[in-house]
Amino acid sequence: IMTHSNHRLQEAVNALNKLQNNSSVIRESVLKGEKKLRQSLNVQLTNKYLNRCGVDVEDFERRIGVIHVTGTKGKGTTCALCESCLRAHGFKTGLFTSPHLVNVTERIRVNGNPLTPDQFVKHFWEVFNVLENNKDDEGDMPSYFKFLTVMAFSVFLKEGVEIAIVEVGVGGELDCTNVFRRTPVVGITSLDLDHTNLLGDTIESIAWQKAGIIKPGSRTFTVQGHDSSAFKVLQKRSIEKKSALTVVPSLEQYQMDTSMMSPVVKLNASLALQLTHAIINWKKGTDSIVPIIGKVDQHTQRGLLTCWWPGRCQIIPFGNFTFYLDGAHTTHSAIICARWFDSAAPRDEKRFLLFNCTGGRDPYSMLQHLKKCCFNLAVFSTNYTTSNGSPCAKASDMLSKCEFNKNVWQQLLQVLVKEGFDKCECIVADSVTQALEVFQKTQSTNEDCHVLVTGSLHLVGSTLAVLNGCTD
Repeated sequence: IMTHSNHRLQEAVNALNKLQNNSSVIRESVLKGEKKLRQSLNVQLTNKYLNRCGVDVEDFERRIGVIHVTGTKGKGTTCALCESCLRAHGFKTGLFTSPHLVNVTERIRVNGNPLTPDQFVKHFWEVFNVLENNKDDEGDMPSYFKFLTVMAFSVFLKEGVEIAIVEVGVGGELDCTNVFRRTPVVGITSLDLDHTNLLGDTIESIAWQKAGIIKPGSRTFTVQGHDSSAFKVLQKRSIEKKSALTVVPSLEQYQMDTSMMSPVVKLNASLALQLTHAIINWKKGTDSIVPIIGKVDQHTQRGLLTCWWPGRCQIIPFGNFTFYLDGAHTTHSAIICARWFDSAAPRDEKRFLLFNCTGGRDPYSMLQHLKKCCFNLAVFSTNYTTSNGSPCAKASDMLSKCEFNKNVWQQLLQVLVKEGFDKCECIVADSVTQALEVFQKTQSTNEDCHVLVTGSLHLVGSTLAVLNGCTD
């Protein structure tokens, strides 16, 4: 039964989704070679819509400390860890991340909590109506992500947030979130080839785009292990922007217990605590950019240990099934995901794989690291929760991609079978609901089964929705 609040939320989401349809125009413009023009207007347009809603960026930066985070892997986790640590220190926080897993309300959080349906509806229509009533022409409305960026900044001001942690959407230089002029603290997570159609097909071009969020005077922190050519680009851009670039220490260099941390938290904890330390110093008016080494204060430790960020190394018992959810969508992430699953799931019980990869990503590099997890069954599904989740043409394209992923998997398995590994049954499903039905039919009575869901955060989100009974 849909409550009044949920009905009003659905109306707002429907209006928001209509803005998403604008993205089809952008996709067409990419094909026409107008991609760079569209991208270059991102920041300019976002500023226009912010001003139209009464959000002055300079005023925002005076009132709210900003941590701006980019990278290819671990952006969302790093942001969530920073938010949790800052809340543990007593700050009122705002968090803006993407994509959402189940509900769009997850993208904008105040003090760690997603906006309630009533809060989301209130803030949504306030922003929407101002923009709608002040259009220059019929098409003068922001696209989906741009709208949410404007809405998030408006929410943070109205809710009296002290520190905002903002995750970049795609890239950095030309991203909607890159409207700040004097960002105090910048974080750059691990880099990898992703979104190459927008950011370029070399690690150097991707590093250049990501470093675009560095501003004069920013305290910039990044992780260890970058490709040397990518790191040189980060260094060069930091010098150009007159920003101090610090490579954070390894986790082992801190004096704290990390035994309870998940693999994904361990990967991003050092960067998160340095960003937290830097923004607290900035709020205090301390100019020191010396990184923390050694002892970590109890508030930060508590923040790291209590951070809840679903869809990354998440384990969910569900009857006789145990689901292992990880939104790994790059080669390096797949390696870590495979290690995590292989150590967490018993090898003497049934193992199933639920996989999809989207956005032009190459499934081969991910699947080759998953193949030795010895799955009994692999299902290649679309990201839709149910079979009627999308228009026919789009669903057909998604199913074709699933068939392609299955064929790549079968090619990889041929080598394993020759080496003496058991065969693995492969199936394509048109939705996550159908995939779970396949798993249930394959399972013997009272048999424990372990399902790894990976390759796409959207797939992980749809799986969470189905497990929670939310398939609308």
